[in-house]
Amino acid sequence: QLSSLAEKGDLEKIKEYLSNANSKIPDYDLHFCENQAADSVISHYAALAKRENIPFQANAALPAHISIDQIDMCLVLSNLLENALEASLKAKPFNRRIHAEVYLHHKHLLQVENTFEGKIQEKNHIFQSSKRTGNGVGIQSVRHIAEKNGGDSSFTYENGVFTAKIMLRIQKTAVSRP
Repeated sequence: QLSSLAEKGDLEKIKEYLSNANSKIPDYDLHFCENQAADSVISHYAALAKRENIPFQANAALPAHISIDQIDMCLVLSNLLENALEASLKAKPFNRRIHAEVYLHHKHLLQVENTFEGKIQEKNHIFQSSKRTGNGVGIQSVRHIAEKNGGDSSFTYENGVFTAKIMLRIQKTAVSRP
């Protein structure tokens, strides 16, 4: 949208767009870890959850610099947290909860748990969209990113709790020798 407006040279529409987008960003000062990319994603969804009175807990222990594709990590994390937020919004207020864990281990682990109500539709191990008919794209995208990075993913749901566990392989960096 911004690119299109910039190509047209419509500075007023760009200002209007940015002002509108800025008004939708919650103004909470939250901090979860040293990794700026992950911290920004977690903080954004924590603020959205807080605005909706959804209990949100995140344990994130990521250093400022990690050897992993930051864009892929943020895509996975934001996808999982967006799904968790949407599922929690559909649950009864007393049953809402989101818990995220992001830390380095042998590989990189992201885990998001959230409550849900209703039935999760799955066909041939592919989750069906809760927003439209057909396959969901979010979890398929998460699976693809994990596999692309030599990692793995698992998704379970029982007793009203959906759990996503994602392993993203840490990229080996070249060691320079003097």
